[in-house]
Amino acid sequence: MRFRLPEVTHRDLSKPLPTDAEDQAIQSARRDAIFAGMSAALVSAVIGSRFMGFGRVQMILSGAGSGALSGYFFNQAFVAANLAEIEKEKERLSALGIQAFDKPRPQD
Repeated sequence: MRFRLPEVTHRDLSKPLPTDAEDQAIQSARRDAIFAGMSAALVSAVIGSRFMGFGRVQMILSGAGSGALSGYFFNQAFVAANLAEIEKEKERLSALGIQAFDKPRPQD
């Protein structure tokens, strides 16, 4: 069985943004920040144990602290970048005379 990468679907740029675009941007930033924090925790723990001679408890604390802090700061940066992209897209759509967001669907 051949491995296939998931297909990326591109948004039609002549249509408005989905109503939950900002929520999607924040969720995407959180997901990316979790992966960045976990990576930083792993690297910090390895560097602490191998090169700095930390014991088991110090290594765990170093990894947890580094992962939490870098995850937090990556989250702040990713949210700001994603929301700036949405603002730029809103400006582009308003320049074209297209409403920025889809109208919300009525709730059943």
